[in-house]
Amino acid sequence: MQERDFLLDVMTEAIAHLQREVFDSCKVLITEALAQRIRGTFDPKAKYNLGDVVALDGASFIARRDNPGPCPSAGWQLLARQGQRGIAGPEGKRGPPGAIITGWIVDRSEFRITPRLSDGTLGPALELRELFAQFQSET
Repeated sequence: MQERDFLLDVMTEAIAHLQREVFDSCKVLITEALAQRIRGTFDPKAKYNLGDVVALDGASFIARRDNPGPCPSAGWQLLARQGQRGIAGPEGKRGPPGAIITGWIVDRSEFRITPRLSDGTLGPALELRELFAQFQSET
């Protein structure tokens, strides 16, 4: 009985090991078979294989087999093509003019200037301390 259990355990481990090996090998083979390789612009002098992707005249094609021949042809499958420009929509109304800088608020103690805009608001402050720090004397 012990011998039978031992052999059953050995067989189970061996089968599990073989199963993992077969699975890993199949996974690698499937990945390689389905791999797409970007080859750039189609070159009639180049050799192409199944899964190679090329660009031609605003479109991309994938090789359906090894040595697919000239592109486009039955050996190539169209992946995507540049579409045509659509119909222009109606022109929108012109918006109001944007605010412009009409002056500056200068804060010499903080080395900061803030733009005053034509609509009465203030723009983002410009912090200038680091710009002038090299000229300050260390006293």
